[in-house]
Amino acid sequence: MLADVPFRFVHSYELSTIPLYILLGAVAHKSGITTDVFRSMRVLLGRMPGGLAVACIFGCGGFSALSGSSLACAAAMGRISIPEMIDNGYDRRLAAGTVAMGGTVGSMIPPSIPFLLFAILAEVSVGQLLLAGILPGLLTLLGYVITVQIWVRLRPEAAPGRAVRVSGRDMLGAILGLWPATLLFAIIAVGIFTGLFTTIQSAAVSVIAATLIGIARGALRLSDMYEALEEAVSQSAQLFIMAFGAKVLITLVAASNLTSGLIGWTQHAGLEPWQIMAAIIVLFLILGMFLDPSGILLLMVPITLPIVSDLGYDLIWYAVIVVKLLEIGLVTPPMGLNAFMVNASVPRSHAVDLREVFAGIAPFLVLEAVVTGLLLGFPIISLLIPGMM
Repeated sequence: MLADVPFRFVHSYELSTIPLYILLGAVAHKSGITTDVFRSMRVLLGRMPGGLAVACIFGCGGFSALSGSSLACAAAMGRISIPEMIDNGYDRRLAAGTVAMGGTVGSMIPPSIPFLLFAILAEVSVGQLLLAGILPGLLTLLGYVITVQIWVRLRPEAAPGRAVRVSGRDMLGAILGLWPATLLFAIIAVGIFTGLFTTIQSAAVSVIAATLIGIARGALRLSDMYEALEEAVSQSAQLFIMAFGAKVLITLVAASNLTSGLIGWTQHAGLEPWQIMAAIIVLFLILGMFLDPSGILLLMVPITLPIVSDLGYDLIWYAVIVVKLLEIGLVTPPMGLNAFMVNASVPRSHAVDLREVFAGIAPFLVLEAVVTGLLLGFPIISLLIPGMM
């Protein structure tokens, strides 16, 4: 049985989407497409109270979605946006918190590497999983914006409005600056939803589009393309090795009847399905405090998937819950990888203490609890768009 795992894993059709989407993120970053989202939103929203923080949230969401890495987003946006917010009188906690939290949304909005890994492990539709994250991702972004506005209303001095006048020409330039990222998102989401592209085709076309945009803007050189390819190969190899180990674990778990034993134990104990799900959620949250999200995903999904499936829960919905919990783990102390990355990336002239970063994250964690509750209580939020395919 185990002898067949390497062959079946390597010949997985969906597996080829991972290096393509990682390459897309690298090319988009090298071309400046990811940072353009923040610069454009800064112009469009910068004058309103808390506008720079809101612009940072949208910028981080676009950056991490295209790059596929919330840590890369935290590093890049920490260098770019936090000094600007501090120079404009923003509270350091608010500035750091928005960057740390904004980058987590990229795990939910397509293209999403965690969803791709989950689809390969669970053998569910990649396209449906990618589309399932759109509404939860937008709901999370909206919640972050509301959190910033509540913060600013309660403490106006935390985010003063800017008195800088913005000309119509600047506004038009900002709107036009959003088109590359919008185009790439449309190729993936709209292409998959309408059936115009398969998941792999949408990945390939978006890589070609990002490359052409970078060349046309004069921002993408041959050396940049080489670095992007090198980055895609390196990250893909790491993920493939971990995913292969997870597939072996799935096979061993199935052969050992471990999950059957666990299911039998829960039935004997008289536990309700919601109680078992609550225990799984708590376990994910605890692991998220100490481990890398990819490691948690590849370790826990093989064990919990049969249990969740046997309980009758939809696996697409479960994938959204898992990715949401992984997002929360990125900013939860004591590890909080995004928080440490923000702390390390900010220039010394605008240094932000790690305690200030976690203090800035705290209000957003309250929002995350609300959003997670909505996703648990109303599965239609996750299943609406996939159900329309």
